Amino acid sequence: MRPINISQGSGFKDFVYELEPRYTIPSRATITDRVVKLYDTTKDNIIQTISGQKIALTTDGWTSLATEAYVTVTAHFINEEWELKDVLLKTIEAPKSHTAENVAKYIGNILDEYKVDRESVLSITTDNAANYVNAVERHLQAVNVPCMAHTINLAVRKGLAVRAIESPVNRLKATALHFNKSTTDSYQLESKQKLLGVKPAKLINDCATRWNSTYDMVCRAAEQQAPVAAVIMEKKLGHLELSTSEWTLLEQVRAVLKPFKTATEALSTDRFPTASAVLPLKYVLLSHLKPSIGDSAALNDMKTKISTDLEKRYNPNKDAFMLLNTSSYLDPRFHRLIHLDRDQQQEVRERVKSELMVIAEDCGGYEEDGEVAAMAKGTQEKTALGAMGDLFGNVYQGAESTDASGRPTVDIGNVLQQEMLIYESETPLPTDSDPLSWWKASGSKYSHIAQLARRYLSIPGSSVRA
Repeated sequence: MRPINISQGSGFKDFVYELEPRYTIPSRATITDRVVKLYDTTKDNIIQTISGQKIALTTDGWTSLATEAYVTVTAHFINEEWELKDVLLKTIEAPKSHTAENVAKYIGNILDEYKVDRESVLSITTDNAANYVNAVERHLQAVNVPCMAHTINLAVRKGLAVRAIESPVNRLKATALHFNKSTTDSYQLESKQKLLGVKPAKLINDCATRWNSTYDMVCRAAEQQAPVAAVIMEKKLGHLELSTSEWTLLEQVRAVLKPFKTATEALSTDRFPTASAVLPLKYVLLSHLKPSIGDSAALNDMKTKISTDLEKRYNPNKDAFMLLNTSSYLDPRFHRLIHLDRDQQQEVRERVKSELMVIAEDCGGYEEDGEVAAMAKGTQEKTALGAMGDLFGNVYQGAESTDASGRPTVDIGNVLQQEMLIYESETPLPTDSDPLSWWKASGSKYSHIAQLARRYLSIPGSSVRA
């Protein structure tokens, strides 16, 4: 990004003149004024858009190349067309120590500036850094959703720390570093790639903060094994050489890591709901980590370490556990909740029903609901049979409660229960389907559940975007 005063430089003026000689470049003051007006207009539009509706937030801290610290807050919601939207509220400089208290103040100031009512915030998704978790839970009193992509990376790192796996992985890192630094050997590698008919590609190095980089490194090393081995042999770089058994082990490691790569990519999107997939993904990943016949001791150790770390994440005693399961229930791909036991499933259903009751009350009950009215008894026409009905009343049917105008009343709880039962009987969508498209087409059948789905399906399961 360049400063505004570049527009007044002779080089820029010559450049614009070559493009269009008749164009007059606005002054620095004019450009500044237009930028400020555009910012203010955009800000007002965002405030109006998110006002009065439930939103989910993501936040993260980062450092610029100039070593300046910043905090960013983004809001997420689903509009009336069932489109997932996100708006970056603000990025502010964070010069003070990044304690939980200070982080909470930075986030709170942004929310105040955009007139976000704290009660309208469903959750705040962050990475697993203690200062951000505590800022959200203790100081902002909000539900913290740990970033699943970050959680996966932490668990995988535990598994890769197994000594028998760490040693060959470190040698692959050293090999990638060597060829990326040595111009001579890099050219030699290109020569061997052409000679052996291997597609030219640079080796990838592992980076602890770049997720899935170990998997990518092992995959690339396997693809380039023959030309790399040829260079290592010619150059007598024996310290970089891997044994056959080590290559076999790394192939097994790659197979274990592949589902984690897929999960991370699936979560790193802003086009589809992701929080609803978090706990189902955890369930599936843990099933992939079960011991298999033929696993080496090192591979079993790796699986155990990843499983142990992943198991303790998303504690059932935390608010996020129920929130994520509620989101799963409202996603037609996962609404059967097979990742939970029966008691937990029932607990989620009770939570959903209680929230639906609140929505129903906020909407003024069910008097105007066409579908519910059809379930209730309608007013009979004044025919002969109708007159007979008036004469006998409820003597032979049992008493029926009515409102002040004499119309039959509807048991709201029963109506919601029926709506939930019908929804739960729906065949689950394939997991590669878009749940928002389904809700757009089917929302009218489940008018009350749909309102809740619009809230919960906006929650991001990851703070990462591809």
